Amino acid sequence: MTTWTRVTDPDTAVTLLPAWFAARMMATRGCYGFLLATGDILRIARVTAVHVSSDGSILIDVLLDHAGVPGGVDLAWQSKHFLGTPVPGASLATLNLAQLVLAIEFTAAEIANTANDLASPFSDAVPTDTPAITDAVIARDTERVE
Repeated sequence: MTTWTRVTDPDTAVTLLPAWFAARMMATRGCYGFLLATGDILRIARVTAVHVSSDGSILIDVLLDHAGVPGGVDLAWQSKHFLGTPVPGASLATLNLAQLVLAIEFTAAEIANTANDLASPFSDAVPTDTPAITDAVIARDTERVE
């Protein structure tokens, strides 16, 4: 039987994922994207947990951002399909790390875009120091404490 270990600490997650990916996306709410193997980009606001199975598979729990092209994104990226929450309030998702090709931060582009347009209010994607959510409950989730 496969067992799963749930990791919510960014310092521990750094050992499982690229350092900036885990440290930044778990600690700071922002506007991030995952380029999927399908070529679509999934917009996320935060990584909330990483699940590691005894067979080495890694799943990532995320809070989804809204769909659409982030403000300030280069023209070369604008033709991509940007996925987000499928319906209002449906903001939780779990991704298989094996299906992710690239992780990117769009927050800087949105801040730069907003700073250049004083008439626009800041997006909710501006980073805050809100603590990471660590209590997400997943059906049939078994947590192994070491």
